[in-house]
Amino acid sequence: MSYCFTLSKALRDHTEALREWSTTECRPYARQADIDKRRPDNWREILDTAPIALGRSDREEPDPLPEFEEGEWVSKLAFYEAINYGDVWVHPTLGGGIGHLVVKSMGTPVQIERWYDPIEAGGSTTGFALTEPGFGSDTSQVTTTATRDGDSWVINGSKMYCTGGAFAEYVVVFATVDKTLGAKGITAFVVPRDTPGFVVAKENEDKLGIRSWTTSELFFDDCAVPLENRLGWGPHGAEGAPGNGQGAALGALAFNRPNMSALGIGLAQASIDVATPILKSRRAGFTPQRWSAIEHDLEAMNAALDRGRRLNYLAQGRVDAGAPSRSLSAAAKGYVPETGERIIRRCMELLGPEGSSKELLLEKWYRDSKIIDIFEGSGQVQRIMMGRSLVGRLAG
Repeated sequence: MSYCFTLSKALRDHTEALREWSTTECRPYARQADIDKRRPDNWREILDTAPIALGRSDREEPDPLPEFEEGEWVSKLAFYEAINYGDVWVHPTLGGGIGHLVVKSMGTPVQIERWYDPIEAGGSTTGFALTEPGFGSDTSQVTTTATRDGDSWVINGSKMYCTGGAFAEYVVVFATVDKTLGAKGITAFVVPRDTPGFVVAKENEDKLGIRSWTTSELFFDDCAVPLENRLGWGPHGAEGAPGNGQGAALGALAFNRPNMSALGIGLAQASIDVATPILKSRRAGFTPQRWSAIEHDLEAMNAALDRGRRLNYLAQGRVDAGAPSRSLSAAAKGYVPETGERIIRRCMELLGPEGSSKELLLEKWYRDSKIIDIFEGSGQVQRIMMGRSLVGRLAG
């Protein structure tokens, strides 16, 4: 891949400061956050030590988030990699989420002004409730229903693995309004946190990795929201053609997939950087041939991550240029997470028994990395999407 992208000095300096801070101040809490399955109790004090603005939602910072010449989405890539280089517990504490991206993708101008703009300005958390116990990647299998009752939509069903769902300002819930229409009957609803019938069944589900992330199980029991809470609708009904909820979900995810890839790059790069000095300290115990093979592995792993970075920058550079490409986002998401997982596993193998021990964080980062491939569309789904972009809908 010949694409080359060089960050400006201003963005490089910013992310280097962020990376150093996340390593020295945040990483020491990584193991305990994994054990406790929650962010550290003193997370606010930890964030207060940051030398640069983080875009926190819990309090106003002295300085605003800086803007860089690369654009918003490319800058986010550098941010995601740098902050997750320390550990994955950190960035969910800042707020955010992706529910508001769906609002931007399929909402009316009034809805965008009401539910998207304030989140972008203030950084509060929004939830994205798509996955259900009966399905994962096949989003056409949504069984949660939304039935119109006068001036309201009444939602019934359950969702799982909703990141931040227990404390989100609102959750965008995907439900079918007509099961006979299949995927075309799926659409999205904004459900505020305090809506009657919106029940947090389990605040944080048990998981293999990212245990410190709050991923919630949610129930909707005759949960009624106004008509205008259906995206694409106003207070009196549809405003133009109602959006395809499944398509809007995938469209919203396309913007964020390279960010998830950047998270994976941060973890994989951290693993290489932890393993390399340990291996060098043991160099005398390796034969020349064995050491040459280890050096080759380290070089190949760094090169693979650099390819992933370029692919991410290519995808998000298109977004900043106003010409987003779902196939490029799919390529980034399809390549990086699986590559990062293999890199972390190889680092563990090179270190021997120590690599999988709890003395190091590699085994934790390996568990964390598994979900990155599944989140927001697995690698298999991304390859199907890329195939369809090349040869049409029959691919996959």
